[in-house]
Amino acid sequence: MSNVSGLHSLRFFGGALLFWLCLLFQQGMDSPTMALAGTSREPALSPDDRLALARKEEKRLLEIRQDLRRQIEMNRKIERAIDRDRKFAEKLESKKMQHLIAIYEKMAPRTAASQINIMPRKLVAVLIAGMNPRKASRIMRYVDPKVAVRITTDLTSRPVTGRDLKRSP
Repeated sequence: MSNVSGLHSLRFFGGALLFWLCLLFQQGMDSPTMALAGTSREPALSPDDRLALARKEEKRLLEIRQDLRRQIEMNRKIERAIDRDRKFAEKLESKKMQHLIAIYEKMAPRTAASQINIMPRKLVAVLIAGMNPRKASRIMRYVDPKVAVRITTDLTSRPVTGRDLKRSP
């Protein structure tokens, strides 16, 4: 959650508080719902009673505001924990891919090519992009021509990362 949405909700809440207080004072009712309905249990409240009632309602709304702030802070903590978990999962996934790339680089080119021919597109693109170019070119010699064209198209349409540049000769 961003600070902007928290401030926006607090502004909205403050506006709602002002609206209810105006209704109370305007109608002289003992609850905002009665003010909306236009009915009253009591014919008229004294100004002191209305003020006490408004203060009571203001106190209740301030407690609600505090609860909302606590909930917003708790949501921010949860969001930070999710971000930490996501970053950890990305690092783990990267290590898995690096391990897989190393395995395919060590395979015989024909064996690697036969498996690449049947792999999902995204996996092949990441695998070939992460390989040493010389090893990748040896494998690509044995890849089915249609699959090779698809791999080339996928590699040229994806953005180049710093990791790709580090692997270049």
